[in-house]
Amino acid sequence: MNDLVKTKNFTVVIPSRNRPELLRVAIESVLMQTHNNVEVLVVNDGSDGDNEQAYIELSKEFTENVRFLNLEHTPNGHGPSGAINRGVAAAQGRFVTFLDDDDYWTDSGHLERAWEALKNDDSDAYYSNQSAYFEDQKVAGPLWLEGLDKIIESHDRPDSEGVYTATVADLMACNGFAHLNTSIIRRSLYTRIGGMDEAIRYECEWDLFFRTADQGENIRFHPAVVSRHNAPDPNKSVNVSTGISMLQKLLYRAYVLDKAMLFTEAPEIEKKARNHKTYTLKKMAEILAQDGRYGRAHFYARQASTSSVDLKWLLYSIYLWGRKMLKIRNKV
Repeated sequence: MNDLVKTKNFTVVIPSRNRPELLRVAIESVLMQTHNNVEVLVVNDGSDGDNEQAYIELSKEFTENVRFLNLEHTPNGHGPSGAINRGVAAAQGRFVTFLDDDDYWTDSGHLERAWEALKNDDSDAYYSNQSAYFEDQKVAGPLWLEGLDKIIESHDRPDSEGVYTATVADLMACNGFAHLNTSIIRRSLYTRIGGMDEAIRYECEWDLFFRTADQGENIRFHPAVVSRHNAPDPNKSVNVSTGISMLQKLLYRAYVLDKAMLFTEAPEIEKKARNHKTYTLKKMAEILAQDGRYGRAHFYARQASTSSVDLKWLLYSIYLWGRKMLKIRNKV
């Protein structure tokens, strides 16, 4: 491999499967960056049919600073976590960043600004913001790290470039988390914390965010909106987030939150995970109740009511128990 690849400041990992035309837009948005000490590593997660040939053609079209890593075909793919890990394992950048194949960066100065903040210190991560759209309509927030700058300003000021230094407490006080499109992580830290958890196929970025915040040093943040996230249509099963049911999504979320509560060293992360776990249990109970599965709904509602002091949910748990018993009696 030539020396230019070995000295790249950033590797942009783009996992992709069966979406060559959307991928083209994502790649072009990276190549428009004013900071050009970058390699783009597309991980083709076993695309099939006509798409397989389309990825071959794309790899011939984009040759400068773009590499394609083709994973073996499996019926459901290796998943975003597995694909990203394979990409980072092949990366040569000092820092790794990520981009969904159906999204794109909108700020051509994103990496240049990030490099100015990262090049001379021991920062382990750099975050920014993005906007979400559904069918070309902007989705109301906050969704990710909107408002983090105001939280930090309560005790600290940004540097001359408008970049903030965020503590774990700052990050956990924010309503959301850092999406992969807006996350830059030192490759050595990514490797040390074990990369993406390949058991997770939904909200895997939330798990990575928790572990990076827990183990990273000197985390930087710039409030600029740097990317466009195209929210998937729930009626189409073209990606991971629309190909599984809401209960499956909540089950993945519960796993992420349990991991954070079990293994984090930061009490702020444990507290946030505990609060979100209660909310997740409540959503599971509501969905099960709507489906008439009162026994299972009661089980999760009871867990939610005991994980925090909540009289409303204690009463709801009792109500579900009553519906469960009534359903059993009617069957007798």
